[in-house]
Amino acid sequence: MTFVFWHSYLMFHQAAYIRELAEQPGHTVHWCVQEELPRHFRERGYPVPDTGKVQVHVAPKRARLATLATIPGSVQVFFGLRGFALPLAGFQASLGAPVHRFLMTENRYEPGARLLPRWLVYTWDALRYRRHLSGVFCIGHSGRYGGARFFAACGYPTDRIVPFVHVVDHTPMPDVPQVPVPRNHKEILYVGQLIPRKRVDVLLHAFARLELPSVQLRIIGQGVEEQNLQQLARQLGIADRVRFSPGMPNAQTVAAMADADVLVLPSRFDGWGAVVNEALMVGTPVVCSNRCGASDLIDNGRNGYVFEAGKVTELRDRLHSICQDFVHDRAALAASESARLGGAAVAARFLHSAVRLLARHQVEAPPKATFDREVSE
Repeated sequence: MTFVFWHSYLMFHQAAYIRELAEQPGHTVHWCVQEELPRHFRERGYPVPDTGKVQVHVAPKRARLATLATIPGSVQVFFGLRGFALPLAGFQASLGAPVHRFLMTENRYEPGARLLPRWLVYTWDALRYRRHLSGVFCIGHSGRYGGARFFAACGYPTDRIVPFVHVVDHTPMPDVPQVPVPRNHKEILYVGQLIPRKRVDVLLHAFARLELPSVQLRIIGQGVEEQNLQQLARQLGIADRVRFSPGMPNAQTVAAMADADVLVLPSRFDGWGAVVNEALMVGTPVVCSNRCGASDLIDNGRNGYVFEAGKVTELRDRLHSICQDFVHDRAALAASESARLGGAAVAARFLHSAVRLLARHQVEAPPKATFDREVSE
């Protein structure tokens, strides 16, 4: 089976399962990108991901692009068709060819002023593209604010929208703790940008109401809200229990996750939130807002909790449960989550969904002559 993936760059949150697909006998995998890695990711210390046996094509010329987009019988996966020039070009080049097309996209359901105009443009996209697609792989699929609801409202057939995930490679670390780190306090951790959308202010307010004076909060990240958040911590009287740390290399960040008792992602909106994967894979439970795509990974009471975004009291209650009542085996959680969220498992999930969607699409597809006529019109 031949797969062709179209992205803007070699996404480190997709590489693990794409690489795994290429390892499997009988599979040929091409990965077409505009560039290997954008400059801002390089400056933040992200490496170009390991692509293994994947055939990588960087900024393919028009003739090469057309050849890759029209490989007979191939599965073509386009990561976004809005605002992504290369995936859109590959999609357009594939029209009329005997290939199978899938859209892969993060959830775009962001409540607020942006929702209506976003729904309008994505509805227009659905009207143009949906008849050429065998399915939609939706990253951040479930719940009231999930992508399944958004893309169905845009007009994509509900039975062709399937859940999918971002996936991260396991970060090698020396001496990863297999049991909770011995200390006289518990540590809550936030990792990410310090920007309004991440709602770190909600986390600070919840932490201030926690009434567990021995618990500490560590915030790793930088951004325009840093000084405002430090001032808020002082105003809330918790500055002596809140530690701000600048961004650091990924291995050190993941080591900090392994050292924490819980990771919190309180965002107003996140298409996914790969820090959730990273924390779970080192055995650290997660408290995550229901407007983060990665909340799909949380099973309340087993590996963390989901709370209603913006609800300070609910977040406080979830943190209290984690700090006081939550019992887990760190090593067992790390092992089970690494297996569940690793490249091999996600590749198997991708294949299963693709095969199922293709079987359904072939049954429902119009006669070939009709299809060709539709494409040419």
